[in-house]
Amino acid sequence: MSKLPFIPSLFFKTLAVVIVLVISTWWAVLKFTSYEEMIPADYGGTFISTILLSYLVHLWLMPMDDYPEEYEDETE
Repeated sequence: MSKLPFIPSLFFKTLAVVIVLVISTWWAVLKFTSYEEMIPADYGGTFISTILLSYLVHLWLMPMDDYPEEYEDETE
């Protein structure tokens, strides 16, 4: 596997949006449900999930101009 595709400026913009969405979701869950208390596992899992989701959205939004349109089959 070669280098993972990564555009830092796009990733950090995506990360900022995802963080806002995560904080809004936390607020809504704590305000409108019977979930009363956050435990340390909630924070750790949310931190890891936020970074992974940001990277996946970053890949989805990344321009595809840098990649070939068709991948050739190496078995030919």
